[in-house]
Amino acid sequence: MLNERIPGVYDLIGRLEDVAYSDEFLFGHQNAGHIGVSIKETEGTESDVKNLTGRHPAIVGIDTLSFYGYEGTYEQLVKVVKELYREGCIITLSSHMPNFSLGGDGFFDYSPNFTEGNIGPRILPGGDLNEKYLRFLDKIAEFAADCVDVNGEPIPMLFRPFHEDNGDWFWWGRKYLADDKYVTLFRYTIDYLQDEKGVKSFAYAYSPNGFFDSVEHYLRRYPGDDYIDIIGMDIYRDRPAEDDGFYDKLKTSMEIMWQISLTHGKPYALTEVGIRVLDSCGGYYEGLAPSGNKVKNWFTEFLSFVASFEAGSRCSYFLTWANFSEQQFWVPYEIRNESGEVSSRHEMCDDFVKFCSDSRIILAP
Repeated sequence: MLNERIPGVYDLIGRLEDVAYSDEFLFGHQNAGHIGVSIKETEGTESDVKNLTGRHPAIVGIDTLSFYGYEGTYEQLVKVVKELYREGCIITLSSHMPNFSLGGDGFFDYSPNFTEGNIGPRILPGGDLNEKYLRFLDKIAEFAADCVDVNGEPIPMLFRPFHEDNGDWFWWGRKYLADDKYVTLFRYTIDYLQDEKGVKSFAYAYSPNGFFDSVEHYLRRYPGDDYIDIIGMDIYRDRPAEDDGFYDKLKTSMEIMWQISLTHGKPYALTEVGIRVLDSCGGYYEGLAPSGNKVKNWFTEFLSFVASFEAGSRCSYFLTWANFSEQQFWVPYEIRNESGEVSSRHEMCDDFVKFCSDSRIILAP
């Protein structure tokens, strides 16, 4: 059950609630402060978004992967969070957890798509992997304690564990972990962080994968109002085409989430969203293609859509995934040489700049 937390957490939640009723949207980007195509500094002062528009995203996602040498390092991430918070960004922490059945007690190796081992029950109390899981949570608590502002006060963050739980690509997915066990694990995780480790700087988000066709569908594995501050949904438009029906299904899902938001008193967000070209445009691109994108106005088109109906307008934020390389990225970028001249500019930059310049889009101050 959620306990009393630092004032900054309530300010964060309140900001999301205020935005929901403002007809504006906070824009987010994963790993923006330390991973990007155009950045040279990797401690939070640059981002692909800032290099293109002059400002950071309003929300920056990070992941526990960095604690163990994936997507950066622990020490780097602490510096990044401090700098981004100083520049006015909201931080959201996701957790692509390892498969805890692999390796020794201190071994946390990210193992994407390795779902074997009946991990959920084994990391709960009484399970043979419980102590190993608690060491993983201890690192999250250590990170929360290390992330402080210039006055030494804890930095509030939105923690988003066990995301996309209705899919089959994570060991906590519905195919591998029963609904009741999932809820138990989610609650146990929050209780441990709060009650045993004293973490008071987290707000908590629940974000299954879309789409949804009913309130009951969305709430099937919901941990409960006593454990969740923000409800979300992850959804990608794969192989975008005019006849893919994406926007119709997205509208239905957002209307369902807005209904839940009203009845449960929780702001809602698209905690991950974007387009994945995948096997078109002459190659495999898990994100935008370097060139030849069929929907070059994706960002402004998407903004026009979500702003066109009541439930869409009440969405607090949407976050795009990370710019890992010139072959795997979700936000257009512009590269400048040592003289400051543009040497490379993605074909969707103009649309993205127009999107970010729209009065309805909120970036960092």
